[in-house]
Amino acid sequence: MGMGYGANFAEVIEEKSVEKFCKKELAALNVALDKDDQDFGSFAQAAHATDFNHFKIGKKVIKAYEVLQYAFTKKTGLLLSLGYHDADNEGDRYDDVNGAFWCVHGMYQLTKAGKKMQKFVDRKFYVTYG
Repeated sequence: MGMGYGANFAEVIEEKSVEKFCKKELAALNVALDKDDQDFGSFAQAAHATDFNHFKIGKKVIKAYEVLQYAFTKKTGLLLSLGYHDADNEGDRYDDVNGAFWCVHGMYQLTKAGKKMQKFVDRKFYVTYG
């Protein structure tokens, strides 16, 4: 089987916009990350891979992330998650994302909630090799 680049995209929301909707919950996640001695990029990799054990992510960090996700959904009607992409090793220099990024799900076909959020969320493109 041949190897090549595959197209990916994410509906990306800037952290300042996440903070606008869930300031307290985002702050709690950052405090939990600090107490667990985790950097945001490593946590985003673990969340993207749903592999918290491999990255040795503490239960308080996972809980703070889940609380943030719940609060975001409650306030916006959309789902929030973390993505991670290493453009240098798995992608291309033209990728719109590199490193950790916040993703919003439920906007592909704009729902009523998505229409309210469309000025805060941008679709970003990147490729992976495999």
